[in-house]
Amino acid sequence: MDSQPTPAHPTWLGAPSSARDVLYQLLVDGPLSRSALAEKLGLSAGSLTRVTKPLLTAGEIIETESRHVGPTGRPTQPLEIVAGRHYFVGVKLTGTHASTALVNLRTDVIATAEAPIGSLQPEAVADLVADLVRRVERSAPQPVAAVGVCLGGQVTDGGNISWAPFLKWEDVPFGDLLKQRLGLPVSIINDLNALTLMEHWLGSGRGIANLVVLTIGAGVGYGLVINHQMITDANSGLGTAGHIPLDPFGPPCDLGHRGCANVMLSQPSLESRALASMGRPVPYAELLELSAQGGVAKTLVDEAGFALGRLLTIASALVMPELIILSGEGIGLAAAAREAIDAGRRHDREVHAREVPVAVIDVDDTHWARGAAIGAMQQPAPS
Repeated sequence: MDSQPTPAHPTWLGAPSSARDVLYQLLVDGPLSRSALAEKLGLSAGSLTRVTKPLLTAGEIIETESRHVGPTGRPTQPLEIVAGRHYFVGVKLTGTHASTALVNLRTDVIATAEAPIGSLQPEAVADLVADLVRRVERSAPQPVAAVGVCLGGQVTDGGNISWAPFLKWEDVPFGDLLKQRLGLPVSIINDLNALTLMEHWLGSGRGIANLVVLTIGAGVGYGLVINHQMITDANSGLGTAGHIPLDPFGPPCDLGHRGCANVMLSQPSLESRALASMGRPVPYAELLELSAQGGVAKTLVDEAGFALGRLLTIASALVMPELIILSGEGIGLAAAAREAIDAGRRHDREVHAREVPVAVIDVDDTHWARGAAIGAMQQPAPS
């Protein structure tokens, strides 16, 4: 596996050093033999021993059970980070609920708590989140190192929320509001970025250098990892992938884009189209079930499936990933429209091109919260 870049100076790792690099590499890629770890970090065997000895003494890393390398190789004791040396809290915010998870360095869930959001006022939401954090923190054997929050919207440096449509926020310094209440380092990231971090670090995309994450639900989300590094920019959280054109004859979205990903794939759009075509409200889950019986429901679901297949092929052609992860609240479409999705993928793909594997994963709020906690693990230390 290729060496993975270390993020800039996460708080819990301390000052930049070879020791920090060892801890990060073992977190992302461990357990590792000493030879494999030295190769990944570009260190000699002697240098690695000098770096790892104090970490072993301090209990930051341990030697795991001996393993034999090859049929006649000598036994080796891989090194592994001690997951319980540091704890983090991840938070998933929607427009209606807050969900928290206390995790260790492997994002094993120690405790969870959730509550409905009564008021969308930023101060009230910050009070609620702080209360939930303190609630799960009681289950931590030691003080929590940092808190990570993910939400749907655009986040700028310092944890400022430029735009969060489901919370109806604009220009909210939510990171500062939480720091004032908790006295802890706080990381705020877009929820799709949180899911991408979770899947790349410890999920289906672990160890994969080039990865695409697509979500369908209230909208269409897109996450990207290139050479083991998640790609973000000022547009992260704006849902720009939702405006990719997929059907020139499809209905227009709110912005007038005909047949874009949002109007073809999002749950609200499909429910709206079902209402117009079937003459009654049809919840998304019911629409998927009815599609098995044919008729209008099958037509709508198959149109969505074909559009999703085209989107998968576009992502494959432009990014050339090793894997595409498909998730979100609307992921039931993957099973209900399997044949249509396959047809959509074939429609635009070069006939000699390799079909990129797709992993379909069903996630809950705890999964997103674990990704937010990983964001906190990568939070740079104060300068």
